[in-house]
Amino acid sequence: MSDSTASEPESDFVCSCQEWMRSACSGEPFYREYQGRRYCVLHLPETQKSVDFSKAIETKLAAKDFNFRGVWFPAELRLDNYEFLDNVDFSGTFFNSRVFITDTRFTIDANFSGATFAKEAYFTRSVFNAKASFQRTTFRDHAYFSAATFRAVLFFKDATFEASLDFAWATCLGPVNFSTITLKLWATFQNATFRDKAAFTNTSFNEADFRWTTFQSLGTFNNLRFKREADFTGSQFLGELDFNNVMFEATASFKSALFGDRVRFAGEERRPVFMKASALDLQFARTEKPDRVFFHTLCLHPHWFIHVDPRGFEFINVDWNNSGKAKLELELLKKKNVASPHRLLAIASRRLAANAEDNDRYREASHFRRMALDSERLATWCGFDFRKLNWWYWIASGYGERPFQALMVLMGILVLFGMLYTRIGFARWEPKLASEVDSIVAKPDEVGAPLNIKRALTYSGGVMTLQKPEPKPATVTAQALVLAETILGPVQAALLALALRRKFMR
Repeated sequence: MSDSTASEPESDFVCSCQEWMRSACSGEPFYREYQGRRYCVLHLPETQKSVDFSKAIETKLAAKDFNFRGVWFPAELRLDNYEFLDNVDFSGTFFNSRVFITDTRFTIDANFSGATFAKEAYFTRSVFNAKASFQRTTFRDHAYFSAATFRAVLFFKDATFEASLDFAWATCLGPVNFSTITLKLWATFQNATFRDKAAFTNTSFNEADFRWTTFQSLGTFNNLRFKREADFTGSQFLGELDFNNVMFEATASFKSALFGDRVRFAGEERRPVFMKASALDLQFARTEKPDRVFFHTLCLHPHWFIHVDPRGFEFINVDWNNSGKAKLELELLKKKNVASPHRLLAIASRRLAANAEDNDRYREASHFRRMALDSERLATWCGFDFRKLNWWYWIASGYGERPFQALMVLMGILVLFGMLYTRIGFARWEPKLASEVDSIVAKPDEVGAPLNIKRALTYSGGVMTLQKPEPKPATVTAQALVLAETILGPVQAALLALALRRKFMR
């Protein structure tokens, strides 16, 4: 014992630690005074006590006394390959140096609530057979729980991670609560398994890696904030999944993820889920129950649904960014280096159109159909390949979706041909001939005369409506133009009728 040990009887000494901590130092003598207060060797907040402290800890462990409430550990703690056969209480404990509790087995409850780890904390491959609590625990440096096993309830509620959290390959058989934690750097849950409920609510992640994680029961991610990429690539959500009022400031990646039950992405009118620079990546994601995938009160991009089938999804109160603007969506896809962007956007748009029509959202369906056709048109010659029929379909009526455009083109045909009729010849009216001799002498009119502007416009209207107006075209050119308008006019009128029908179906 240190020379500063008091000579007074141990029975008269009461450690200056908080009352709830004193059960940990019952029977310990006075050790040293610190800042006017008297402490035992276990609770004295000093590093100079290391030798005497180690002896006291060894005595407690030999006696199977695992009550370490409020104990102040001055140096590195190593409890590798240890087995705790009784309740372990490290609540309120301060670890001044690194902690190694690896390959350790906790048979009964393990309580680290309110503890502070000033340096790295290693719980790698440890097994917690009963309740494990890290509520309000502070990790000032990296925390490692990789490959740890939690067979019962696990609490990290209100914990603070001032550095990183490594939870990769961990297995949780009971409920897990990571609510209201503070994480200043990054967290990895890669290849972790959660077989019971897992709650990640009211938490802010600077960077989170959930790749290949398995959630076999309810996964709750309400009121979360991901400041950087949230990576759920390859994760399996076998139970229900709730992303309610989550804020993604960067990409939320669910590539190759499996959704086995209900999935809900929901926001609020004044609190967007996907920020301006964020994105949702669902490529190759599988949904076993597509009718239980909900998107509620969100702003989405159509290109987020490439390589996935959204026809069974439920879209409620959704605003579509760049709706009907294929060129903008294609630019975003090209920035992500996605192969065959035109074809993939066309497929996604058609599937979204089918979803909209099935749910009586005809205006949305119209925008998606037009986007699909625009995507294919823009694949060659920057969209101006007049050799293809879809280019003419686009010019004539916006793919049968824009009645005003179809009407303007129809009027353009009428005016254009009317103007042409003022430049070509039509057969003149001629009186009846008196005799056969007159008919032999008379020469037929092979040139004719053009029509005046008013007569030409009405004549064009007659041709367009298949009325066969008089006079007849006198020249080959005139005949060709009349024939062309006889075809183009009714076709354009049909496109106008189609566009009007779709307009009033919305």
